[in-house]
Amino acid sequence: MSQENRTSDLLIRYLDGTLIGEEHERAEAWLREDVEARLMLRTLAEQAVVAADFERVKTDSTIQLSSAIGVNQGSWARNWHWVLATVAAVGLFAIVIRQAVFVSDTERPLMTVVALNGPFEWTGDAGRVSSEIMVGDRLPGGTMQMLAPDAWAEFEFPDQSSVTLTGLSAVTISGDQQKEIHLRHGSLSADVQPQRVGHPMLVKTPSAELKVLGTKFDVEAVSELTRLTVSEGRVRIKRLVDGKEVDVPALQTVTATLEEQNVLAPSKQKAPVTEWRSDLREDVVKGKWFSSLWRLGISLKKSVRSGEMTEDAAQAAYKDAVSLSDATGGVWSLPSPHGSLVVLSPMNSLQQPLRLNANTRMRVRCRVTAATSLRIGFSAYHANGGFAGKYSAVIPIEQPSDESGDADVVIDLPISRFHVEKNAAKTAAGNDLMDWWCVTDESSVKVEIIQLEMTDSAGSH
Repeated sequence: MSQENRTSDLLIRYLDGTLIGEEHERAEAWLREDVEARLMLRTLAEQAVVAADFERVKTDSTIQLSSAIGVNQGSWARNWHWVLATVAAVGLFAIVIRQAVFVSDTERPLMTVVALNGPFEWTGDAGRVSSEIMVGDRLPGGTMQMLAPDAWAEFEFPDQSSVTLTGLSAVTISGDQQKEIHLRHGSLSADVQPQRVGHPMLVKTPSAELKVLGTKFDVEAVSELTRLTVSEGRVRIKRLVDGKEVDVPALQTVTATLEEQNVLAPSKQKAPVTEWRSDLREDVVKGKWFSSLWRLGISLKKSVRSGEMTEDAAQAAYKDAVSLSDATGGVWSLPSPHGSLVVLSPMNSLQQPLRLNANTRMRVRCRVTAATSLRIGFSAYHANGGFAGKYSAVIPIEQPSDESGDADVVIDLPISRFHVEKNAAKTAAGNDLMDWWCVTDESSVKVEIIQLEMTDSAGSH
């Protein structure tokens, strides 16, 4: 028997449940460690279904199931009863394979996947990397990295505490005597049930540590900054740079950084605003800020090289411009596996909630380097805290911009144009906008965001 047939025979008997002892352990270890083995098992199961269906339709024919699968195992497909057993086994295939891949004999399930959207990468405690987990999977500790701005995932613990990870975020979750969550970067919302005395949930970021006994809160980790907002209960935060601690009660917020060692004092959440214009330089999370002076310098150098302007004249023009504010400019997108991307956070400059309503309009002025489709979206949070959804709209761009800026793209949309995937009826009105993104279809296409603003007027254009 060839090596390929011996491999297929082993997987067939694993699917059939006839493997015992050392062979069964070897098959499970192989499936955990080898993606190709899992794909082969999936193929065998799917082909078994095809063969069984063919047998049902053509009952007067003799079907050799081994031929349908391409394996010389006549004894495996010798009777119809085994085929029915195979079809039943295929129904359990996803459960069997995920148990083999995600939870080993020595790993205890820590949490259940409640919701999952967008591209992600899960790395288990044993270092196994996968993008195949599904809603309902029970997972041990590990690291979840969300790979796109519209991605999000929700996990639930046995005590019904839950955490939701949103956007370009990465978190490591572990638990033995107590739950520990390491938010490397990004945004996380939590609804925590009362924890055992002396065993609070711990949430760690690069700049702070939170102790949670039972509460609802949102936390954002950006660069060397941690921003905590508490909706219910109380959370203790410790600033890592100096060890200073403070309790943050409900409806208050606090910011901890590695750079500033000023008073760590929570404050009441400010009243929401319904209009906003982005300070692009301060708000950029993903992208590259360039001031208008940089653009002017490039333009003047080109004029000198082409002979349109003398070097002295170019230097004089640049000096005149330097005396002006350099706060104007744009944010260029950066390539990612899922398109060329810009992410902005209004909380970086606004310092208060940005409330959306039925009259909200979004206005974007940008430049693009080629015809493309822009997906523009934002993360919405409930007014009383907690993740509400990812909303987006697709805008076709037929004409690229020219260097003069005369062909700038202006996008003006009512909030009703933005929808949650698979739930077009769900509205963002009444929620708070936490972050904003724009992504192109292809990473090779660049977009520069020059202006972003929200207005509160049904007639605004």
